[in-house]
Amino acid sequence: MKFTTLTREQFGEFSDQQSYSHFTQMAVNYDLKTADGVDTHLVGVTEGEKVIAACLLTAMPVLKKFKYFYSNRGPVMDYTDTELVKFFFTELKRYVKSHHALMVRVDPYVPYQRWNHDGEKLETYPTASLVTTMKDLEFDHQGFTVGFDPIHQGRWHSVLDLTGKDDKTVLKDMDSLRKRNIKKVVKNGVKVRFLDSDEIHLFRQFMKDTSGKKEFVDRDDKFYTDRMKHFGDRVLVPLAYIDFTTYIPELEAEQEKLNQEIEKADQEINKKPDNKKAVNKKAAAEQQLTSVEEKLSEAKNLNAEHGDTLPIAASFFLINPYEVVYLAGGSSNEFRHFAGSYAIQWKMINYALEHGINRYNFYGISGNFSEDAEDAGVIKFKKGFNADVIEYVGDFVAPINKPVYKVYSTLKRVRG
Repeated sequence: MKFTTLTREQFGEFSDQQSYSHFTQMAVNYDLKTADGVDTHLVGVTEGEKVIAACLLTAMPVLKKFKYFYSNRGPVMDYTDTELVKFFFTELKRYVKSHHALMVRVDPYVPYQRWNHDGEKLETYPTASLVTTMKDLEFDHQGFTVGFDPIHQGRWHSVLDLTGKDDKTVLKDMDSLRKRNIKKVVKNGVKVRFLDSDEIHLFRQFMKDTSGKKEFVDRDDKFYTDRMKHFGDRVLVPLAYIDFTTYIPELEAEQEKLNQEIEKADQEINKKPDNKKAVNKKAAAEQQLTSVEEKLSEAKNLNAEHGDTLPIAASFFLINPYEVVYLAGGSSNEFRHFAGSYAIQWKMINYALEHGINRYNFYGISGNFSEDAEDAGVIKFKKGFNADVIEYVGDFVAPINKPVYKVYSTLKRVRG
């Protein structure tokens, strides 16, 4: 085995072939970091001509003379290969030391435990032993944390496993509310299209409206526009909208059909007044007609006010060959009854199925499963899709220059 620097092509090809890799460990993220002028390193381990481990590292200046190295959700490797893990991290410390490192932090994309959304532990993965291995390598584990942190990556994701499933199976496994809302958006003709880079403002407006109503801090515009610029087809930004040129005619056709059903039922009742079946059929059709006419009136008013299309929700997804990640999303509170967010989720779940991607990641949750959790509503939403909760192994920090790191840690505590 040889620890070495990697080319962009070597890194990207290896990362894309792995069964557990994060979007931050993609070649396009290297492009983004270098374009931003970030001190970025691609390192890995080779065995002959074959790459067997890879890692994107960034370095930031600290205490003037030193650097803080960080691998976001890296390195990428087979963590069941203990010999490889020990070799990589031993050599990594040597590498960053030669580049004036004060410390190095990693938060490997390694599952620790699987839970359900009720807070019941279902499985502990063999990779749990990584905590002990890293301790032996003098990496300090930062704890099995819960909640959200503005700096560190979350340890908990809500993930839907699509392995061996089709759209019918996925829909069948959802709870009644999710099924009902997905069928609703299909019936109501909510459409979804992908935004181009010059339309990103539509997504941002929904995010700003949403973050203004909820207690969370959204990323800035640059975060999204940079990824739209550099990630290419690894980014998809679906927009849910009502197309009144098709929605209104569909409602009018349904209105006509119901009127015909009512007329037919009336004829049957006139012939036989005690025909309960006809009476019930008429009552049901009249109830449906009232609903359709209310929708039609609303649609015509909205059409007159907003034109032929009405955007109602938008989301931001990041994609690699391993998973589809729902990173962020917002929707119109005024038009929430159209359930635009469900149209987007259903579109993207089907995108994953169509492209043979077996992991649909609803992304971060707090890991607090109590009713008063800050994201209790989000947890309930994601639970309804029959997703699992994956708890990751967490962060590890290795002091490289130990005397200076001790001073640095003391200063941080004092300032904190």
